[in-house]
Amino acid sequence: MTSSSPFADGPGPAAVYFAYRTGAWLAEHTPPAVADRLAAWGGRIAYKRAHGKRKTVESNLGRVVGPEDLDRVVKAAFGSYAEYWLETFRLGRYSHDELLGMVEPVGDSVAVIEDAIAAGKGAVVITPHLGFYDLGVAWVGAKGWAFTTVAEVLRPKALFEWFARIRQRHGLTVLPARDGKSVRVRLGEVLDAGGTVALVSDRDLGRRGIWVTFFGERTTFPASPTLLVVQKKVPLIAGSITKHGSGFRLQFENVPYVLTGDEQADISAVAQVTADAIERMVRAAPEQWHLFSTNWPSDERHLRPRGREADPAAPPASDPPQVGEVQA
Repeated sequence: MTSSSPFADGPGPAAVYFAYRTGAWLAEHTPPAVADRLAAWGGRIAYKRAHGKRKTVESNLGRVVGPEDLDRVVKAAFGSYAEYWLETFRLGRYSHDELLGMVEPVGDSVAVIEDAIAAGKGAVVITPHLGFYDLGVAWVGAKGWAFTTVAEVLRPKALFEWFARIRQRHGLTVLPARDGKSVRVRLGEVLDAGGTVALVSDRDLGRRGIWVTFFGERTTFPASPTLLVVQKKVPLIAGSITKHGSGFRLQFENVPYVLTGDEQADISAVAQVTADAIERMVRAAPEQWHLFSTNWPSDERHLRPRGREADPAAPPASDPPQVGEVQA
C-alpha cells in the first residue's frame, strides 16, 4: 500500500493523524496497568464533557435499555469506547500466541467459521460497532483465517492507510469504501473464490441502504451485506467480541435465511434478518455498543433523507388521518 502525506488535506487532519500515531506509541510502550487507568480516566472525562455526543449516545441506547438503566449504560459505553481505542492502539505489542490466549471463543464459534471455510462457497460475516472488533480481527488473523473487509477512507488518507496496515499485519485485507457498486464487485470476487467477507453492518454511512426495523423503529442498514448474500447465496454469519472481566469473548453463529427467488422480497427479508441478528448482539452487551452517531431518521431531521428508495413500510403521504389522529 502506498503512503500518502499526512499533510495532504491540510494541518488540521495532519494533527489528527499525529495524535492517533502518538496515542498508539504510548499504548504500546506504557505499562498495561497504567494504560488501562488512563483509558478509564479518558472515558470518564469524555462522558462528562462531550455533551452533544452524550445526547446522541443516550438517544441510541435509549432504544435498547429502560430509563432506569440508561445513565449507567451510557457512562459505561464511553468507558468501553476508550478501552476499545486502547486495545486497537496496542495491537502491535501482542504476539499471535498472546492474542489466542486473551480471547475465548464461545460455544461452537470456531467450528462455524471452519465449516464455512471448508465448504468453499464463501461467507459473509456481519458485526455491529460492538466491543473490540479490531482485536477480533487480530485474533482471526492469528487463527490463520483470511478475511476481507471494507473501511471508511478517513482524512487524511494517510490515517486510513495506517489503520489498514495494522489490520493487514494480522491477515485482514482492507478495501477502501468509495464507490459502493465497484467495492461490491470486488467483494463478490472474494466470495466467488470461496473467501470470507467481514462487514460492520449497523451504520449506513452512504445513507442509501435498505429499510429495516431496528429496535422497534425504521431506519436503513448498509446494502452491501444483504446484496452479497442474496446475489451470491452464501452463508450469513453474525460475529461479535466483547469484554468480560479481564478477558474477551468472541462468538460466531450462523444466521438462517430463506430465498424465494423474488429478488426484491429476498433483499428486504435478508436485510431484516441481518438487523434482527445485530439487535440480539447489541442487547447482549449494550454498554459496549460504540455507536456514537445518529442512526434513525427521527434523530436526523437536519440531514438528507435515507434509503435507496422510499420506506416501503411507510404509509402513503396522501393517506387521510385516522380516527383519533390530529393532522398537522
